[in-house]
Amino acid sequence: MGLGFIAVGWTGGFSSRRFIGRYKSLEELRDVFKLDRLTSAVSRRLYIFEECEASEECMWLVSFDIKLVKVRRPSRSSRLYREPSHEYSEIKKMMYSALCGSVDMSTYICFEDESDQVREYLEAVAPGFYRLESYRVRPYDAKTWELVINAFEEAVDEFSREAERQAASLRASLRSRRPGRRAGVRARIQRLLERIKSSLEVARKHKSKLGKLGEELESELESAIEALEEAYHEYQTVTGEGTGW
Repeated sequence: MGLGFIAVGWTGGFSSRRFIGRYKSLEELRDVFKLDRLTSAVSRRLYIFEECEASEECMWLVSFDIKLVKVRRPSRSSRLYREPSHEYSEIKKMMYSALCGSVDMSTYICFEDESDQVREYLEAVAPGFYRLESYRVRPYDAKTWELVINAFEEAVDEFSREAERQAASLRASLRSRRPGRRAGVRARIQRLLERIKSSLEVARKHKSKLGKLGEELESELESAIEALEEAYHEYQTVTGEGTGW
């Protein structure tokens, strides 16, 4: 099949037949619609991406479903599998670190194809109980471009908010008499710094795809890093700890 369209979004309770003329099989992703042509129902209700050949302007949609995940240490009375709420959160962290924006809880827009790391994670926690697809795309219309911009902005804003929380937590730990609390805050800040720096690397590499917004995202990530590093330098001054993490 040749290049076509990928539509995502809230279906408003309608079945897949409304959008693709048939019911989806159990092996297909639930909220992603691959189309050869657009219909009025799709154009009106969903966000549309156009599949594209490899080029500088293309991005990637990475989408997945998780049915169940393995229980790590099941007891005799517990189930072997459970619902995957925690895993969706972990994938969100993973994708934000790669500067992917959340289209919905199971679909992300990315500058590069990040499906391999999602697949590796799902193979570990939900082997045989997940579906995963990636598509090389570009936004088809203004409505979809707005969705993409909002998705990237939210990913970076989340880093900024978390940086502020962790910087405040580190400063507050100076009033604690428990060394373990300080060590825990330091470890969280180190992990967050690694994630933001990873995201910043992607932002710098691909900022031209988003024009002025790309520069703004880069600047906001740099500010988040500076906020964390400033808080840690204050921490070092008070505690007399060395310069290393």
